[in-house]
Amino acid sequence: MSDLSPLSDPSIVPNPYPVYAALADRQPVHWCEGLDAWAVMRYADCADALKDSRFKAERMEEVLEAKFAGRALPPDNIYHRFTKNVMMYTDAPRHTALRRSTHAAFTREAHEHYSRVIKRVAYELVASIPVGVTEIDAVSALAAKLPVNAAVQAFGVPEEDLDFVIPRVDAVMTYWSGPQDQPLQLELLLDHLTDLHTYSLELVQGTRGKVLPETVIARLAAAQADNVDSTLEQTIHQLVLLLIALFAPTTPGSTSSGMLSFATNPDQIERFLTDPACADNVANEVVRYHASNQFTWRTAGTTTLVDGVKIEEGQNVALFLGAANRDPRVFERPDEFDLGRQNSGKHLSFGVGPHSCLGRQIASLELKWFFAALFARFPKMSLAGEPIWNPNLEFRSLRSLPLRLG
Repeated sequence: MSDLSPLSDPSIVPNPYPVYAALADRQPVHWCEGLDAWAVMRYADCADALKDSRFKAERMEEVLEAKFAGRALPPDNIYHRFTKNVMMYTDAPRHTALRRSTHAAFTREAHEHYSRVIKRVAYELVASIPVGVTEIDAVSALAAKLPVNAAVQAFGVPEEDLDFVIPRVDAVMTYWSGPQDQPLQLELLLDHLTDLHTYSLELVQGTRGKVLPETVIARLAAAQADNVDSTLEQTIHQLVLLLIALFAPTTPGSTSSGMLSFATNPDQIERFLTDPACADNVANEVVRYHASNQFTWRTAGTTTLVDGVKIEEGQNVALFLGAANRDPRVFERPDEFDLGRQNSGKHLSFGVGPHSCLGRQIASLELKWFFAALFARFPKMSLAGEPIWNPNLEFRSLRSLPLRLG
């Protein structure tokens, strides 16, 4: 296997889509040495693999060996207890039971409450920009703050604990950030995971911080007494995973890249303001056009073929969701940002199949209400300088986005 793939080259991050398109035509399934994985580029192949039980989510022992070669950990270590007991890294039947155990926090009634809360959060955030300010860095002023404010008001993370939680999540995220060199020592990773688990247990038991009522954390804690699908420790594992997801770069990435999409396509702001159907489609088209998680991982549980290419049992597979979302075989004019697109909802950014993102509705609500609030006050925004991207392709996000508010 030779590495002819440019996918591990950080220089493509600002605009990876021409590279994706060329590879999808020439090498839709190919080995990428930089990722130590088979890269899958086309929509149909990615969607099929996400639904195929032969491609396993359970791969964190392999990740540990790749990151820290020769550093085996005992089965009762926090690393194994966590990764073997959360939805993201398990397969059926355990995954099914774990997902069912979180139902109380993600009912229709719960989402209606979250929608009201997130709407208030979004409008308060946009209103916090002082009158008379004409230019901002939209990443630090808006995109970075939206998920933090929602984490407190909708998810229930006590505001006074943010300084404890966020640095630990930021450090742990460097471990999950794909092909980058591992900057985090194993001992520190395990310490941070232990801290987050202890903290989560104290939240559920009511001995740490004040969790707002009707939030995700409050609902999970209240449902624990009747939960027959998972143990208390597994509930705590799910909560730690939730904390990591809350403060991961995905929501800031979608929010900031969405603002960039509108700033460079001002006609779509007008469509958002005048056409309710376009406004309702904003979250789908934003995450289709610029997926903040450009690829996701699976491991082949058995030797199989993908588009005629033989993938051996145990080999890693990187499913390029960002490429799939721009596949012309599925999306007409895929490189156009179009709120009127009829099939934007077919994007793969939140996955499909059993591992589809549990928080997709909340993430969509954050984007919907954020852009409603933004354009209600600043309908004429435009670029005020050159956007700067972070170098990580897997979690693709902007470091800086200068905007003129208009």
